[in-house]
Amino acid sequence: MKYSIVLILTFLGTGCTTQQFMQSNVKESTVPTIYQNNKVGVTSIISNKALKSFKNDYAKTPKNKAFAQSTSGAWNWRSDRTSIEHAVTSALIACQRKNRKAEDLYPCKIIHINDSWSDAKVSED
Repeated sequence: MKYSIVLILTFLGTGCTTQQFMQSNVKESTVPTIYQNNKVGVTSIISNKALKSFKNDYAKTPKNKAFAQSTSGAWNWRSDRTSIEHAVTSALIACQRKNRKAEDLYPCKIIHINDSWSDAKVSED
């Protein structure tokens, strides 16, 4: 009993409160590094799997096609649609499905439409 009282008094005597103890153990949150891909053309494609799909499959498909990519690494493409607008929308939706966890920070963007590289670079605005 004596020892319990001594410990309590010692703890109170140090001026340490539970709140101070908890605050001292909380680490500062770190701000994530935002990756930017400012490349254009084939070099803008981030993953080897996406590059292989672009060269071997997408490039050979009929018109009304679009290729979407996120700097998170998510990507997808759609082709043989009834219009360019439909191809763009379909490619973006497919990319966003793969990019659910990172879409807020690294949104999917169209990087290629038919036979042209999109003016919109795959980078953060």
